[in-house]
Amino acid sequence: MSYRRAWLLIDELNGMFEEAVIQTKHGGMAGGGAELTRLGHRLVRNYRAMEDKAQAAVNAELSELAANLVGRRRG
Repeated sequence: MSYRRAWLLIDELNGMFEEAVIQTKHGGMAGGGAELTRLGHRLVRNYRAMEDKAQAAVNAELSELAANLVGRRRG
């Protein structure tokens, strides 16, 4: 991903919520950068929890599909 694309996505995220998700720091002697705000950390935790729940919900079906892949035949 390009640097510009990353910053555009950060701007988009920050515009979606009432509070900033990512706090940016301007460059200089110490250099610039960005870090998640408290809200940003909560959003990441919530997203990861949703990923885990989605994965758990489809595990059986994914296992069945994987068992039927070419090259993974039984017997």
